[in-house]
Amino acid sequence: MMCVGSRGDVQPMVALGVELRGRGHDVTLAVPSDLVGFVQRAGLEAVGAGVDAREFLQSPEGQRLLAAGDSRRYLAALAKKRGQVIGAVQDALIEAARGADVIVATRLVEDDAAVLAEHAGIPLVCLHYAPSRPNRTIPPYFLTLRQLPPALTALAHSLATTVHWRTIAPSVDALRERLGMPRTRIPTATRLARAGTTEIQAYSAALVPAIPEWGVHRPIVGFMQLNHEARVRLGESGTNEDLDRWLDDGDPPVYLGFGSMPAADPAAMRDLVRGLKTRVLVSADWPIERTGNLYVAGSLDHDVILPRCRAAVHHGGAGTTAAALRAGLPSLVCAVFGDQPFWGERLRERGVGDWLRFADLDARRLRDGIDALLDHAVRERAAALATRLERDAVERAADEVIAAAVKG
Repeated sequence: MMCVGSRGDVQPMVALGVELRGRGHDVTLAVPSDLVGFVQRAGLEAVGAGVDAREFLQSPEGQRLLAAGDSRRYLAALAKKRGQVIGAVQDALIEAARGADVIVATRLVEDDAAVLAEHAGIPLVCLHYAPSRPNRTIPPYFLTLRQLPPALTALAHSLATTVHWRTIAPSVDALRERLGMPRTRIPTATRLARAGTTEIQAYSAALVPAIPEWGVHRPIVGFMQLNHEARVRLGESGTNEDLDRWLDDGDPPVYLGFGSMPAADPAAMRDLVRGLKTRVLVSADWPIERTGNLYVAGSLDHDVILPRCRAAVHHGGAGTTAAALRAGLPSLVCAVFGDQPFWGERLRERGVGDWLRFADLDARRLRDGIDALLDHAVRERAAALATRLERDAVERAADEVIAAAVKG
């Protein structure tokens, strides 16, 4: 199993790996070096993928670009960084793939994984956290969130595929030549579609209904979450006595957390949340003193904590969005990058939240956004949507992997 990205990218893979291991399969994850320990604590074998995911994300340049919401410049900087480390990444992935019977890969590493699977003659299964393949219904979310006519949507995807392939083709051909394979002019997405490669859509049909032209090889299984046993091994299950007392000592709070994304200056964020009239539970490693209405904690067990909250403010990552939805909470998404605006727009469409750019977050927008979340009708819609989410996503994803392996 291969994944390059932040913890939000790796965690669903861990959930799937735990399920496969529980069914008797040998599982190894190739992940960024800073997340090897995370995977191992969850009880799985892990090897480094030749890159440190936090190195650029937490660098002054990366933090500045993310906090400014400048996705285009961030992508350009990320592409440059990829060019600097791709050799080490490919070395690590080649070694990780030795002896494998099937490869499972996330979006950021599937181009290399496809080459390795083709070379070894074994099946590849892709894992997508948002809809990204060409279609006539949903435009590429990194180009536009506007609803376009079907023909323009298809054209936008064609353009996106071409641009991505021009960027990625040199490193793909370098890997193919290294393995004694001929170069290819056909984009990875096109080759996988022609082969009928299984591409698991790890999000909920309650937010993104099935796309008719995709067919059975792109099944929507739902958002994938860690099971309780994995949370216990990670030391992130449950809560603690102090937090329990604080939660019990007043109205349910608003949850606020931005995952691996930059949270700007903690002092500035403190000033934002202290101006709120509601109680706020912050999930972050901020050196901020606790007050009566403000509790700052580190990583929290979403499955335990969020049901005790009344609304959520977060970055809009697929995992956090799913956790808030499962708890029946409306969300204000403060989108930083990638698919986060897409998920914010899905919540807005369903009437269970809203979104804005993280760079535009200020005291007034935060206060007004939370006030809108606490509207009775919004909370009722969020509670109703929670009942429509798939609860067997990991099991269904594991079934797909095993079926692909058997078929291959």
